[in-house]
Amino acid sequence: MTVIWIVWGVGMALLMLAALGLLATIPLMRRRVPDPADHPSLYGMLCEDAFFTSRDGLELGGWWIPAEAPRGTVILVAGQNGSLDKDLPQAVPLHAAGFNVLMFDWRAHGRSEGEMVTLGAQEQADLLGALDYVQQRGIMQAGVLGFSMGAGVALLVAAYDPRVQALVVDGAFPHMIGLLRGWGRQRGLPGPLASGLAWIVLLAGSLRSGYQLYRANPIDLAARITAPVLFVHGERDPFVSTPEVEALAAQVQGPVEVWRVPTAGHRQAFGQDPETYNRRVVGWFEQHLAAEPRPDAP
Repeated sequence: MTVIWIVWGVGMALLMLAALGLLATIPLMRRRVPDPADHPSLYGMLCEDAFFTSRDGLELGGWWIPAEAPRGTVILVAGQNGSLDKDLPQAVPLHAAGFNVLMFDWRAHGRSEGEMVTLGAQEQADLLGALDYVQQRGIMQAGVLGFSMGAGVALLVAAYDPRVQALVVDGAFPHMIGLLRGWGRQRGLPGPLASGLAWIVLLAGSLRSGYQLYRANPIDLAARITAPVLFVHGERDPFVSTPEVEALAAQVQGPVEVWRVPTAGHRQAFGQDPETYNRRVVGWFEQHLAAEPRPDAP
């Protein structure tokens, strides 16, 4: 009789964990509520609305912010919350330094089509669409400034698309499972339960979306990246540890730098010291975003 109760208890616990994991996919994958509206003109930048198609057929919307005498082009890719509006201040120093800037909303965000966030799996098709857009404007390579989920997507795409010539990734992560584990810990779950929930969320999310979300792991492809990468990491990041970021950076084959910010959490380096942040980001693109196309660019 005791064995039956144990089996029943374990079964109920697993069933509850599975239900919790399925419920957790709803806030993680639902269409995002846009951030408060902003516009480049409020920062003295001329722009035009940019609309283009992701590689899997969704219309994406954003802004093309051209420089007067372009030294290069940077695509700015956000994290998974809100819309592109909140990241506009980080486009200003790039534009002031002479870079064209393309900003756009991911699928299921802001101005773009789509109803489901796929945590980096299909967002790769969005970034490929952005690279196609700038290529149609005669620009054969670009830099990418990515935040959080956008940092992960940028690394994944850079591993197989040589049009990505230089990267700055803020809040990058090696494994999606680790990111979700941190998400669970932030909500008060103990380590083993957070790990179990993370796996269930990935599996449930994969079933919901029809895509293998558990394969969107930058560290699996990092050894194929030859473009220069600047990693920006807050050492108080609750989702990604410093050793994890350094292990990810060690896999990259191109020039790499890890800028560790001791007092910053996830994506907080800019807010803590905008002047230093802008100097380092702009300096990286000035150093590594060459005017001449790479010979292997399509």
